[in-house]
Amino acid sequence: MARSAPVVTRKQIVDGLVALGAELGRTPCKIEFQAKSGVKQAQLEKHFECWNDALAAANLPANVVKTNNANDLLDDWGFVTRALGHYPQLTEYRFQGKFGGNTFRRRFNSWPGVGRAFYTRSVDDPQWQDVIKIIRDREACGTRPWLISPEFQIKRVPLPAAQSFAPSNITYGEPIDFEYFRNAPVNEAGVVFLFGCLAPHLGYIVEAIQTNFPDCEAKRKDPDNRLRRVRIEFEFESKNFLLHKHDPAACDVIVCWRDNWEDCPLHVVDLSVELQKLKKLRHDSRS
Repeated sequence: MARSAPVVTRKQIVDGLVALGAELGRTPCKIEFQAKSGVKQAQLEKHFECWNDALAAANLPANVVKTNNANDLLDDWGFVTRALGHYPQLTEYRFQGKFGGNTFRRRFNSWPGVGRAFYTRSVDDPQWQDVIKIIRDREACGTRPWLISPEFQIKRVPLPAAQSFAPSNITYGEPIDFEYFRNAPVNEAGVVFLFGCLAPHLGYIVEAIQTNFPDCEAKRKDPDNRLRRVRIEFEFESKNFLLHKHDPAACDVIVCWRDNWEDCPLHVVDLSVELQKLKKLRHDSRS
């Protein structure tokens, strides 16, 4: 049986930072701390949102650099992307890069805007072709299709008719025949769509949906008829929240098709259950 990684507490990380800072006589960088302490990336992320948060807990000055120079920001984004081997999420960059996330947002308006700006600047630069390939591969697989302007579009060769997409490749859930949704969801995308259909009946007003965690911000009408802001994560099964290693402290509600997480610390909206309640209510109202 494989041995699980030892548990590292927040206090151990903070104490280690204090000791290393005193030894060096300055704020250590993350790579120095990890090499000295053996603390892994996932262990840091469990207790701190970013590296500077860990430094603040140890009363050490932040060592994430601030700059308004677009090329410096884009170069560092490119170095992190190259090191990871994939398009970085903001949470990944925060622990690998040397600039703050807000610096990128101020300069490029949004986190996806960084990738767009990098592509525009470096698409013909020989030194960045490995990173450009990562961006193109991401777009080609349709994971996060953000290259929407004509100058960003990646040319695709149409498949011959014999190889075109066959509708039989689609899988269907059990029939539910509810309004605009004929069959039950079989994945997270189906959960998102069904929640959009049911949200008004469940007392939710959707404010925004995004690709980063948490997926959705909404307002929920509580029993006192007041609206309260809630952060929602969509999952096909509620326990996938654990598998994806999301932080419960950064989320209020899990919306899923199947609730299979006992003792879940968050409020869970099981759409399969809510749908049956709604159908029964409608049936009773017609009787």
